[in-house]
Amino acid sequence: SPLSSHAVMETLAIVVSLAVVGTRAAGTDDVQQAQASVAFQIAQIFENGNDTCRQTFSCCHGSPATVDGSLWQHVKAFASNYHVRELLDSTPRMLERHYTFYNLWVRMQNAGASQVFAADCYFGVVAMLLNALPAIEFEHGLDLAQEVFLSAVDMLERNNSTEAANWTIPREPLDRQFPLFLGLQANDCAGAKFRVYVYESQQYSLGSVFCSAGQWGVEVLLHRFFASGSCRTLNADEADLFLVPDYRACHIHLAPNFQHKGLTLLEGDDYHSQVIRNHKDKYRRPEEAESSFLGLIQTLPHFDRKKGMDHIFIFSDQGFIVNFTHTFPSWRDHIPHSIFLTTEAFTPGCGPGCFSPWKDAVIPGHIDLDRMERIRSFNQPSSNRSLLFNFHGRLPVNHDYYEKVGVRRALLQFAELPDVSVGGFIEEYFEVMGKSHFCLVPEGTSSWTNHLYESFFAGCIPLILSDRYVLPFQDLIDWPSISIRWPQEAVSLEMYMYIKELVGKRRPLVEAIKQRVDEHACWFDFYRFDRDCSPYRGVVHDLERRHQKMPKYLHPHHWML
Repeated sequence: SPLSSHAVMETLAIVVSLAVVGTRAAGTDDVQQAQASVAFQIAQIFENGNDTCRQTFSCCHGSPATVDGSLWQHVKAFASNYHVRELLDSTPRMLERHYTFYNLWVRMQNAGASQVFAADCYFGVVAMLLNALPAIEFEHGLDLAQEVFLSAVDMLERNNSTEAANWTIPREPLDRQFPLFLGLQANDCAGAKFRVYVYESQQYSLGSVFCSAGQWGVEVLLHRFFASGSCRTLNADEADLFLVPDYRACHIHLAPNFQHKGLTLLEGDDYHSQVIRNHKDKYRRPEEAESSFLGLIQTLPHFDRKKGMDHIFIFSDQGFIVNFTHTFPSWRDHIPHSIFLTTEAFTPGCGPGCFSPWKDAVIPGHIDLDRMERIRSFNQPSSNRSLLFNFHGRLPVNHDYYEKVGVRRALLQFAELPDVSVGGFIEEYFEVMGKSHFCLVPEGTSSWTNHLYESFFAGCIPLILSDRYVLPFQDLIDWPSISIRWPQEAVSLEMYMYIKELVGKRRPLVEAIKQRVDEHACWFDFYRFDRDCSPYRGVVHDLERRHQKMPKYLHPHHWML
């Protein structure tokens, strides 16, 4: 059963300390030599693992002179409880989790007894490797991460799934998520009629498995979609469009946590992680973002072919430190004609100048598959919904950044009403969404919010309270038929009474809208690849429209038809 938060943190301390010791004990050359043979080691383990240990629960007792049996207990608890809230506070903390497993694996290899470990705890080693995948990719690249993943899947398919479940090795990520993140899932490009050349941007697209998490994951998913798609061409001369992979939001958020919360070890004034290998090389400094972006552009040999107007850049988040118009102020001098796929059209401190409707496109924010499926599980029919509307999230009373966000302050007037649910974060948030007829979608520190897309999976009609929110796929989605848009300056009891009357006296209309909301959820599911309804179909449609209208540039200010 899941451990208490206190017990989990104690377990983390033990596992992390073992991982750090293993890291420091191994010299760089030894580590590289040991890791170089990891694929061969895994193949041997899966071929020669102890059958008795695989078929019973009597193993995982430890191996003399190599590892104490209690280690497997800690590893199992760590693998089973990573979802505990304390572990999700910051991006570096989550990466530390993966490096903890990775460092333990390196320690085992350096001990020269990988076969002993596998014979003693077959599924324990597999769980360790799967949890280490993001770190393996960071350290050794995509090819080795693919090998490790495919070997693990092969092993699980040939062995008892019940015992695998005892080690918390869920199948859904192996079937749906990892193949996509690792570039192993071919697709038909949602019927795209154009050809796209995908750059190999090396360090700018490092860490696809890890960076796929959260709203920034759209940077990875669109990259992998086109890189694995039938519309991809390896011949730049055949290309209509060029995709520039860049996991900038993820990499910027990998910076040290200067509030020193969680696993990161403090040594003097250095806040860098002692668990993440070469942490200083894993993230981008906002103050160096300008030179970093210029460096990326200089690696694009085909950029000047059409002044960059056929080059695609993906921006998953434009808020605060990741806003490229802030961190890359000279962007208009370098990429003014390029196509921006962005989650928001209006950005803090920039306004309409950042987004050009004729060349750019708004895309949905990414929602993790497990979160999406969890929300879906609470989707109730209209007849079972007892709340008029809900909102739970960041408000002026619980987050400093939102003190001046007027529309979110206005929501507080509903907090005490009996038939609504409004306030800060709550554990039963998904359940509340599933019990509400409407989900409030207020402006935040910028015009967009992922609350909009989450509402679709809860079957909760979006009530949009953001005047500048440019909605995605407007050519394909009839937004007025599946949502209400209320002036954000007019959030008052009048809005409450309007919704109350709508639900009470026009129930058939509400039920019909709810049904359409359910039918449109597919447009925001990044794990769906249907030609008729998926975010990829929406993106391809927008790109096709822009490609067809693309002028033939002779000069930045001259063109011909």
